Amino acid sequence: MDIKFRLFSERLRRVLAGEEVKLPDAAKQPVQNLHAEIEIVTSWLSEFECETSCLLREKLGHGEIENPDLATVMDEINCFTYESEKVIDTFINSISEQKSQSSCSQDIFYALQGLQSRIIDIKQRTQQVPHIDSEIFDAFKNLEAEAGISSSSKNRNTVGLDDRMEELLDLLIEGPTQHSVVAILDSIGLDKTAFAGEAYNSSYVKHYFDCHAWISEPYRNEYDADQILDIVIKCLMPSSRLSEIMDKNYEMKKVILHEYLMTKRYLIVIDDVWRIDMWDVIREILPDNQNGSRVLITLSRIEIVTSFQFEDGENIGLDFVPTGGPLRATYKGWPFPILYHGSISLKENKTEATSRPFARRYFKCCSLPFCLKLCFLYLSVFAAHLEISTRQLYQLWIAEGFIPDNSEATAESYLEQLIKGGFVEAKKRKAGGTINTCSIPGRWRPVLLLVPPEVEFIFSPSIHRESGKKAKRLNAVEREGDFACLDDYNSQLHSFLCFSPETRHFDPIDWEKFCGMFKLLRVLDLGSLVLIQYPSGIENLFLLRYLKLNIPSLKSLPSSLLSNLLNLYTLDMPFSYIDHTADEFWKMNNLRHLNFGSITLPAHPGKYCGSLENLNFISALHPCCCTEDILGRLPSLRNLCILGDLSYNQSLLSKSICRLSCLGSLKLVNESKMPRLSKIILAEYLFPHSLTHLSFSNTDLMDDPMPTLEKLPLLQVLKLKQNSYSGRKLTCGSYGFPNLKVLHLKSMLWLEEWTMGNAAMPKLECLIINPCAYLKKMPEQLWCIKSLNKFDCWWPQPELRQKLREFEDKEQCGIQLYPYGI
Repeated sequence: MDIKFRLFSERLRRVLAGEEVKLPDAAKQPVQNLHAEIEIVTSWLSEFECETSCLLREKLGHGEIENPDLATVMDEINCFTYESEKVIDTFINSISEQKSQSSCSQDIFYALQGLQSRIIDIKQRTQQVPHIDSEIFDAFKNLEAEAGISSSSKNRNTVGLDDRMEELLDLLIEGPTQHSVVAILDSIGLDKTAFAGEAYNSSYVKHYFDCHAWISEPYRNEYDADQILDIVIKCLMPSSRLSEIMDKNYEMKKVILHEYLMTKRYLIVIDDVWRIDMWDVIREILPDNQNGSRVLITLSRIEIVTSFQFEDGENIGLDFVPTGGPLRATYKGWPFPILYHGSISLKENKTEATSRPFARRYFKCCSLPFCLKLCFLYLSVFAAHLEISTRQLYQLWIAEGFIPDNSEATAESYLEQLIKGGFVEAKKRKAGGTINTCSIPGRWRPVLLLVPPEVEFIFSPSIHRESGKKAKRLNAVEREGDFACLDDYNSQLHSFLCFSPETRHFDPIDWEKFCGMFKLLRVLDLGSLVLIQYPSGIENLFLLRYLKLNIPSLKSLPSSLLSNLLNLYTLDMPFSYIDHTADEFWKMNNLRHLNFGSITLPAHPGKYCGSLENLNFISALHPCCCTEDILGRLPSLRNLCILGDLSYNQSLLSKSICRLSCLGSLKLVNESKMPRLSKIILAEYLFPHSLTHLSFSNTDLMDDPMPTLEKLPLLQVLKLKQNSYSGRKLTCGSYGFPNLKVLHLKSMLWLEEWTMGNAAMPKLECLIINPCAYLKKMPEQLWCIKSLNKFDCWWPQPELRQKLREFEDKEQCGIQLYPYGI
C-alpha cells in the first residue's frame, strides 16, 4: 500500500544528492524540509506494515475493512504522493529544458510549501490511527510464518504425515489399476507445488513407481506437443535410450515411448496447469497400461473444473462443501479426483480454498525488505513471459531507482535472494555460472497480476480491466492499434514498456503523439516495434534513464540526443550500426550500458569533457576506436565486445586493451573482408590480468592461442568459436589455465591434435566440442580432472567416438554425444 510513497521518498533523496538535476538554491531548503517530513511518515508506515498488508488483502478480497481510519490515511497518502510527483516531475523537467530558473523558483517554492503543509497534516492524522487487533495480528504472524516455511516443505520428512498427505498418497498408490489423474486445487493450506513435491519425493512414491517425471507447465496460449513429449521422454527414459529416439518424428517418438511405458508403472507430475488443453496433450502421449500409473497435476485456476463431470450429481455451479475425502470427477473418461479444502463458488469466481494460499504467498512477499519487494513486484511486467533476460532486468531495476548504489552486482545479489526465497527461478546460466535468464514460478503469478495494479504500481491494459490513469508504469503494447488508447493513460508516466511478440513498424503519427504526451519518462522500451528513422522529439525526454529502440536505418547518433539525454544509464539499439557519434557522447557521465549492433566512438574532444567513469558495458565497439586515449577514459569497463576488422587494427588493439584494468569479459569478433589472410598475432596482445571470460569468433588465428591464453591467472571461461583458429594442433602446457572452468571449441575445422601438460586446467568443469571434424583423440590428462562433470561432443570422428564410448560409464565426466543416434 505504501510502495509509491516510499519510492517517492527515495527519489527525493536522490534529487537532494544531485543525482537527477542540480537544484536551484531557492528550492534546496523546501525540498529538504519536505523530505524530512516524508521520512517521519515513512518511519510510521514501517511500524504499521502489518496493518497495511492486511488492508490490501481486504481490498483484494473485497472484504470488510477492519481499520477504516488506516484506510482513510492511506488514501490521503496515495493522493499526496500522486500530486507531489507531478510537482517534482514538472519542476525537474523545466530545469532540464534549461528554462530560466528565476521564472519558476517562486512557483516551486509555494508548491513545495503547500506539499509540506499537507504532509504535516497527514503526519498528525497518523498519530490517531490505532494498531491492529492483537488476534488479527497473531493470525497475520501465523500466515507469515507458514508462508516462510512453505518453500522448504518439499524436503520435510514424510514420517507423521497429516491426513491430507496420507489422503494424497492413498490416491496415488491405493487407487484403481486404471490410469487416473489426481488434481490438487490451490488449497489445503500449503503451497500446492510444495505439497505435490513432498509427495513426489516421498519414499512411498519412489518405491511404488518405476519411473517419475516432473513438468512445470509452460505459461503461454498454445502448447507445443512435440516439446512436451521431449520433456517426458528425457525425464522417463534412461539416457542410454535417448540416442534412438530424439531424432525421430513426433509419431515415432510416441510409439517408442508407449512401448517403453507398457512395462512400467509411472508417475508424472504437471505443475501449475492453467488450461485443460495441457491435459489433452498429455493424455495423447501416455498409454493406459492398467497397472496403477498416475498423473498428478496442480491446478492454478478453479474455472478448469467446469470441464469435469462429477459423481453423485453434484452441481459445480453451486456452493458446496464435501463431507470428506476428495471430490470425484472425470474428464473425457479419465478419473480425476480433486484434492482441496473449503467451499467453492464459481458464480463469484473466488474460493476460500484459493484465498488462503494467496494470502500466504502475499504475506511472504510482504516480509521482504523494501528494495527486494520493489524488484519482485516489478516482475509483474514479465508475468506472461517464460524467461526474462537478467541483463535487461538489472538495467531496468537500476533505471527505476530500485538499486540504491546503481550497481549491477547489487541487482544480481537481489535476484539471487529472490531465487533463494522461492520467488524467482533461474532458467539458464551462462558459462561460469552467472544467471542468464530467469522466470516467475506459477504460484506467484496471482500475486503479481493482482497486487501491483491494486497499489497503482504497474498497469497492463491487456491484463487489468480497471483504469490505469494513476499508474506511473505502463506495460504495453500487445496489439495493433493500441496506441490509439494513449489518452487513457497517465500523462505523468515514468515507464513505458512494450513487450509485443510482433515485429511491426511504429507509425510516425503515433510517435509524435507519444512524445508530446509522455515528457516525464524515465524508462522507454519499445521492444520489437520498428522505427523507420530517428524519431524527432525523443531528445526532449530529458529525464530518460533507460532507452531501447529498434532503428535499423540509424547510422549516426546526433548531438541533440547525446547532449539532452544526460540522465541516460542505458542506451540500447541492438539493430543499429553507428558509423558516427557526436562529441557530446563524452558528456554522458551517467551512462552505464551501451548496446548496438556496432558503434564507432569519437575521439575525446579534450577540454570540457572528462572520463566516462560509470560506463561498464559496451557491445559492439568498432576496433578503429580502440585507441589508448579512448579506452583509457573508460576506467570502469567490465564487459566489452569488439567487432570489425581485427587484423587491420592489430597494432592498435594489441597495445590498448591492457588499459582496461577492470575488464572481466572480452569478446573479439573479426569481420575482415579477407579472413583467410588474417594477420592477427595473439602473442602481441597485452590482455589485462582481470579477465575472467574471453571469446574469439572468426579470427582465423594461425598460431596456437593456448601458450598466450594459459597465462591469464583469473580466466574462467574460454570460447574459441567458429573459425577462431585455423591450425592443426592445440598445446596446453603444464600448470596452464589455473582457474579455467569452461572451454568451448567450436568449428575448428582443421584441428587434428590436442595435447595437455601435467596439471593443466585443474578446475575444468565443462568442455564442449561442436564440432572439430578431424580431431581423433582427446588428451589423456583430461580424464584425470576430477572437477569435469560435463562433456558435450558433436559429430565426433569414428575413432574419437569409440574412445569416448569407453568413458561413457564414467558418470563423473558427464559425456554426451550429439546428435542422438550417431
